[in-house]
Amino acid sequence: MKIYLIRHGESYGNIQGKIISTTDFGLTEKGILQAKRIGQKINAELNDKNITTYCSCLARTKQTLLEILKCLDQKNIKVLETDDLKEMDLGLLEGMSWEERRLAYPEIDLDIKLSSLQAPCGESYQDVKKRCLHFIQEHLNDPDNDQNIIIVSHGITLRILTNLLLNRPDQDVNTLNWMENTALTKLIWDKENNTYQVLSLNDYAHLKELQTIGYEHWGLFSKKDYLNKP
Repeated sequence: MKIYLIRHGESYGNIQGKIISTTDFGLTEKGILQAKRIGQKINAELNDKNITTYCSCLARTKQTLLEILKCLDQKNIKVLETDDLKEMDLGLLEGMSWEERRLAYPEIDLDIKLSSLQAPCGESYQDVKKRCLHFIQEHLNDPDNDQNIIIVSHGITLRILTNLLLNRPDQDVNTLNWMENTALTKLIWDKENNTYQVLSLNDYAHLKELQTIGYEHWGLFSKKDYLNKP
């Protein structure tokens, strides 16, 4: 089994400078172009192969996945939506600016304290971890098959799902950078070692001029190397 983990393209929520989780925004024009770009990137590898797709119930992930499938000439493939892949419900943080969050909830850090996060009136890290575990058990329970799985989800959820698939301790998620819009994390099942191996992690080289402005400052927050962390 090979798994393609992809964050959705830029949405109208991303450009507001506010914390957005469950509010249902669609893609911007740039987000659609980003989705086409990642679709083109994986087209040569996956075209006409055994493909199964999953996304969250929110429009920005489904739009991204549909654009990818167009590039793969897979317009008729069924898109499977699941609440297990939705973004963490950030409760009272929803709609706040990042500065407003810092002043109102200084104890909350979505970067380096994700593993202990409890959003006020929202979900906790453990809540999302439980959803991700359910998704793995329901849909990725036969890793020895030859399927190619495309999963389009959200920034926090993908960090947690990636950490789980790699069987890493909860605290390791705190060293996993935010994934850029349409960044690709590719995992392959290693039958011999009974584990997933990383082929690429947060690969956004395909974006070029479509990269999010300032991403290298806020997105790449970790000073530690997630893959080589003991």
